[in-house]
Amino acid sequence: MCFSNTCSNHRQWNWDGERIIHDSIVPSSRPPVGHRGHQYDMDVREFLVSERNIVMRRTLEIDLKRFVLGLPGANWELFCSRSPGSFDHRAHLITEYVAKEIRYLRTNGFDPWQLPEETLSLKSGDCEDRALLIASLLLASGISSFNVRVALGKFRAWFGANYQDFDHIWVMYKNESGMWQIIETGNTEQKRLKPMYHPTMPDRADYIPYYIFNDYHLWSMQPSSVYRDDNISLKQDWSSLHPEFAGWVHKSILNDALPKSICPPWVLRTLNQHFTSYLWRSSLTVDDVDYPNTYDPFDHFDNGYIDESWQRVEERLSRFRNANLQELDSFHKAAHGIADFYAHTSYAHFGKINNGSLELYSKNAVLSPLVYDENSRFNLVSGGFSTNTNLWDGSSLQAAQLCKGKIISGRYAQHGDSNGPIELVTFISSDLQKEKGFNLRGAFPHHNEIAVDDGKPSSDHILYTGDVYSQQYKYRYDAAVSHIREAFQQNWKESKK
Repeated sequence: MCFSNTCSNHRQWNWDGERIIHDSIVPSSRPPVGHRGHQYDMDVREFLVSERNIVMRRTLEIDLKRFVLGLPGANWELFCSRSPGSFDHRAHLITEYVAKEIRYLRTNGFDPWQLPEETLSLKSGDCEDRALLIASLLLASGISSFNVRVALGKFRAWFGANYQDFDHIWVMYKNESGMWQIIETGNTEQKRLKPMYHPTMPDRADYIPYYIFNDYHLWSMQPSSVYRDDNISLKQDWSSLHPEFAGWVHKSILNDALPKSICPPWVLRTLNQHFTSYLWRSSLTVDDVDYPNTYDPFDHFDNGYIDESWQRVEERLSRFRNANLQELDSFHKAAHGIADFYAHTSYAHFGKINNGSLELYSKNAVLSPLVYDENSRFNLVSGGFSTNTNLWDGSSLQAAQLCKGKIISGRYAQHGDSNGPIELVTFISSDLQKEKGFNLRGAFPHHNEIAVDDGKPSSDHILYTGDVYSQQYKYRYDAAVSHIREAFQQNWKESKK
């Protein structure tokens, strides 16, 4: 399934906080001015400042305004408004401003945290300094403290069965759709992990928060017995931050589909914030667009819902076309659907190949005969594909006849038909399951048996092997890239300042 699990564990945490720590005093990371070697007590919440801070307000009104007015596609009027999409726009542009205007400066040895005003004055800072500045600017712009957290914890990179932990600080922002998103403070340039930390790219990674705070509260994120008690030392526990892993950037279909010649780089980075996967990976996945328990097959072209899914893609592209910056989320979801069409359905199997490329889908696309019997390599009769006998008790020949003449996709999340832990907690709405003829969708092969989501087939995949799978993956990936790029070009209009 297209649910990505490479870096999706940030969704398992309660970003509202598990338990308030009432004593938010921690040892400072610096001595008083004019003294050495003596730390003093400090309230960790004081590292964040809000709209009451004149320096932050001046930065927003002068420096950030100048930055936004010079940024292709950005909209200062939207930034200042309270219309739908304005809060997300502020978050996107503030992140871009700090990434571009506040130089990353790695420190060695003694490393005091800078206050946001100091970072603005120096125009440089390390991982935690930039995180604190981003969070402060979000608050100063009018985004509620309910929607902003600074997280302190670990970035855990997995290399097979082994892992390496990096101390890390990052920002969490709850967007206007109610979803918590990671705002990374690393450099925006794409680069590989430096060999001094690990010579290979990780297989997956987890964000593990220990504490979160805003300008009101400090919370613990896990039972203290799991990692440490409440007597924390920010200097001791987060003094060795290695931001090189921020170079494990998104390598996704969107990044290939949207070059800077047609999409402003900050817009692409904004779209990338919808991702839970931060690793260099070869996949048609454009990230997950929902939690498992809110799964809708129309979002993924699953269970044979082809026309219905295309209608949803077009509705989302229409919203994006009419509102652009306020509806970047709609484009992201539409792009997800387009990629899923090529990855999940049988279209690529029967589509026309021109000069080594799969013809993009349209209602007039030329297809080979859509047959699924012994006369086709997509052989449902004797190919060993399963059916959901809880819904449909026909034979494999009847399944092939039922699918004849149709573009199909695999069944997924049907009752009593789970294939793994994610599908086990993923549910199709009861309204769909009650529709007349839904039981016939149990005749489709399972999603895992026919989908081509990644560069290598899963252990459940049946349809293709070896070079045939690799070729199918290339056809589908390239077609999805071209289709997403075309959809963006046709629907994006650069915003007026």
